[in-house]
Amino acid sequence: MESGRSLRTSSERADLSQLTRTPYIQVVAYPRVSLKEAESRIKQLGTLGVEELVFEGRTRVGRLGILGLGTVGVVVKAFARGRPCALKIRRTDANRPSMEEEVRIATLANKVGVGPEVYAHTKDVIMMKLLEPMELGDWLKRLRGPGSRDRARALVHGLLNQCRKLDIMGIDHGQLSNLRKHAVIAEEVPWIMDFESAGTRRRPKNVTTAAQYLFVGGAVAPAMKRALGIRDTEKLKELLASYKEDPSDYAYAKVLETLRLA
Repeated sequence: MESGRSLRTSSERADLSQLTRTPYIQVVAYPRVSLKEAESRIKQLGTLGVEELVFEGRTRVGRLGILGLGTVGVVVKAFARGRPCALKIRRTDANRPSMEEEVRIATLANKVGVGPEVYAHTKDVIMMKLLEPMELGDWLKRLRGPGSRDRARALVHGLLNQCRKLDIMGIDHGQLSNLRKHAVIAEEVPWIMDFESAGTRRRPKNVTTAAQYLFVGGAVAPAMKRALGIRDTEKLKELLASYKEDPSDYAYAKVLETLRLA
């Protein structure tokens, strides 16, 4: 996702009747504000049973807090039929006419237990499970005390297994070279987020890309290697290269083995 201004904001709520007003219209029809586009999106929110939007989060649009801002959509907390959820609302300048392809791939990923559950969608809005996530780097900073190595191993094993499932499904996420934005932790469980750049027409490389970020070139690599007690990654690099050539169960098992996760 794009980096918006990351400041803490107070929570503010607005029901559907308020969303054509400033400043709420700036989120609903971001970034090229149009009353026609806003009204279309509000109508779609109504068909999804959305009652109100909750503007809170570390990213801001004007004075309003939101959960995330990407190249395709704005993510905001909402309540629909009394249930909290997350909404991804297509940007008015998005490079696609609808959210259909992202929904298709996210739904495929959901079938193998990957990604926040997609509840419903319209042309311009995806309604999905609301998470209260922590970034991987922040989780590592808080990792300490008895059992911390086992917790780190369980987390990495769970994350790589999700990547493996995507590889098997033929889904390439496309953005796992930066797990800070696309893999989060909620209740000690890793979640792969945001399938807006994912595709099924190119060779998947989720395991190799994620492992490279975690242990070789990513911002968290030094901390992650300490957490798992890994000093040398040369063997891992060789095994990832082998997996890339032949993404078999055997090649994946060898990757897990060298990370002491098998």
